[in-house]
Amino acid sequence: MLYSAGFEFEYALVSETGAFRDFGDLDFAALQHALADGSGTTDEGLVRGDLGIKNGYWYLEGDERFDPNGVFTSMLVKGVEIRTPICSNTTEAADRLIDLQTDLSVRLDPLGLSLGIVGFNPVREAYVLDPPLNEWEQRMRAEHREYDHAEVSNLSYGPDINLSFPELSAADVVEVTRRLTYYSPFMVPFSFSSPFHAGRPWRGPSKRTYERTWRRVAARCFVGSPPTGAEPTMVHPPRIPREEGRIEFKAFDAFLSHDLLLAGAALTLGVCLADDLPGLADTPSRDLHQRAATAAFADPEIAAGAREVLAAAHRVLAAGSTMGAEAGHLDRLDQLLRAGRTPADSLLDAYSRTGLMYLSEGLR
Repeated sequence: MLYSAGFEFEYALVSETGAFRDFGDLDFAALQHALADGSGTTDEGLVRGDLGIKNGYWYLEGDERFDPNGVFTSMLVKGVEIRTPICSNTTEAADRLIDLQTDLSVRLDPLGLSLGIVGFNPVREAYVLDPPLNEWEQRMRAEHREYDHAEVSNLSYGPDINLSFPELSAADVVEVTRRLTYYSPFMVPFSFSSPFHAGRPWRGPSKRTYERTWRRVAARCFVGSPPTGAEPTMVHPPRIPREEGRIEFKAFDAFLSHDLLLAGAALTLGVCLADDLPGLADTPSRDLHQRAATAAFADPEIAAGAREVLAAAHRVLAAGSTMGAEAGHLDRLDQLLRAGRTPADSLLDAYSRTGLMYLSEGLR
């Protein structure tokens, strides 16, 4: 089946000395100036938002603040996001991401900053809004669900795997999104990269998944004519014409390498196409995600589900005449599952040697 792909990838920012940087000490205005007029500013197929911050293939991510009259004042910056243009396959999208990462690093270097990768802010105990929300901000956030749970989203980092299948109807797109939501707790351990919290190792491999994936959607889609009764936080109207039919899987932790990103994208692609996976859900399972976050493949049900989704993805991708490369990417996940390890184990191993609670220098 024909498809198109794109990635959105959130990076943390770190200093030349290795210090983790975030909303407590990042200057929004200076960063916005340094990143202005970057690649993609003329791409008319991008959703830009109404504040002009998302203007191109990279932009700052964080929590937007407004004065009592609703005028934007600043952003509490958590990091920076790269989004690729729409590509014909996942390999092309991953290569484009690496190119953009190189360009972005050049922009950050004069500021003494570089890109780090981790699934959850490893140094903060909590995210507390300072000053508290004013009345206008409270009303606005009550109306716009994308602002829900900023106390989690402004501490977490991860990719969106964006896929579109021209042959699928709106009902098919919603069904695929429900399938991803159901199988999310069995997919996400392959990406786990947040074993730290408040400056020390946490009690499991994914603080991000433990806090996030039952509060916010695991997957969402954009269709102009959703089926009756579709879950509104999962199904959205397209903001621009090119968004029609797009499916986003949003539950992965931040991948630590180029090959893991490709493997996670292949798994997502395979689950989308595997109509022999019968499970469907409108909201993510809190219980299963939190069990995965604390025990990963040591939990028998999580391990069994991971084997099921990986086998299904292998079958459907290997059977496709044009998807042999995607099937090959899954071998990396087979290795993790057989070893009972997640990428968080590699972060913990490195931490014991270096003291760093993130992967430095971005994707490799």
